[in-house]
Amino acid sequence: MTRYALYFAPASTSAWWRAGCRWLGRDPESGEILTPHPVKGLTPELTERWSADARRYGFHATLKAPFRLMNGFSETHLLAMAQAFAAVQKPIALNDTRVRSISDFMALIPSGPLEDIGALAMRCVSYFDLLRAPPTPAELARRRHAGLSERQETLLQRWGYPHTEEQFRFHMTLSDSLEEADAHTVDSMRKAAESCFDEAAAHGPMSIDNLAIFREDSPGAPFRLWRRFAFDAERTESTLPLRGRLFFFVGASGVGKDTLLRWLEQHANASGNIVFARRTITRGVHPSEVHEAVDTATFWRQAAAGDFAMMWQANDLCYGIRRGIDADLKAGRDVVVNGSREYIPQLKQMYPDARIIWVEAGSDVIRQRIEARQRESGAALLRRMDRIKQFTPPQSDDVIRVDNSGPLEATGARLLEVFSAK
Repeated sequence: MTRYALYFAPASTSAWWRAGCRWLGRDPESGEILTPHPVKGLTPELTERWSADARRYGFHATLKAPFRLMNGFSETHLLAMAQAFAAVQKPIALNDTRVRSISDFMALIPSGPLEDIGALAMRCVSYFDLLRAPPTPAELARRRHAGLSERQETLLQRWGYPHTEEQFRFHMTLSDSLEEADAHTVDSMRKAAESCFDEAAAHGPMSIDNLAIFREDSPGAPFRLWRRFAFDAERTESTLPLRGRLFFFVGASGVGKDTLLRWLEQHANASGNIVFARRTITRGVHPSEVHEAVDTATFWRQAAAGDFAMMWQANDLCYGIRRGIDADLKAGRDVVVNGSREYIPQLKQMYPDARIIWVEAGSDVIRQRIEARQRESGAALLRRMDRIKQFTPPQSDDVIRVDNSGPLEATGARLLEVFSAK
């Protein structure tokens, strides 16, 4: 299964990037295999032996360690969140980046600014954790193999990686463990690495100026640099993206809610910053609504797997909204949900800031619309009309009442104003 890692990788035009790829003998962006920087006194084969794992991962500094996507999230959600995150980060110029030892391996390590670097890494760890699937038992065992302190075990359980929070140390790995290498090998590799990166340092200091997504397409495959997102130096007012708004549309049968939502979807998405959530429903496809049709067994299987952010039952049907909306909201996108009045109490517990759009219409208009559908008449129609009267909108500033008795365009225009207001 594909794993994703959130790294810093210097721009492909950077002397630091060229030096790092040459040192490890692979460019993870192009996939090109390179002739490694020579190490005096060691054959290329022996040099590669001491950097095989580092070469597989590629030249980088870890911000969030490799993870799999949780059920219900996709690469589209990851990319949207990455773009939003990078847009509010400022580049960090690194001081005195040089070859140093960390534990039993070599790495490029700056002397500072450590507080700014650590804060950036922790923002990245926490912001994207929504997407992370829990580590498998095999992944946990591999982390624990090297031995963890009690604190690192706590961090592993919380973040899926033990070297976070105060345990984090920014570094760009240049070798595998050199614990079993002789002194001559260690000294030769250090001198060669210093020579390789001294050339890069001559072009100026390195800056953490982007978020790079690396992909491991199958277990053990080389990580490849998939996408870079540049930090935006002009954005300084916030260190995390502003959260999007959730609009929860409700309304009785016959008020024209579905027709209104279709109109809004056609007219509101010019900016691409509004997501109209697609409902999953346990009924067949119907021309009056675009939804994902599943059978009941499939619905509850997906619910048990955690695929839904919200779900409810009405009229002997099950409704679900996939959890991808949580990533959209984090990425700053507004989300529109075609909801249910009965679900509002649960909605407000899970999404306290949700804005409820209560669509209404006059009783005569509702009756005419229901009769025009030719689904109900007589006693059934009267029961439907009585049920509509049972629901009244809650008295709250979060409830926006909209009368849809008149022309669709007029109601839609008012809601476009609601969407555009910040």
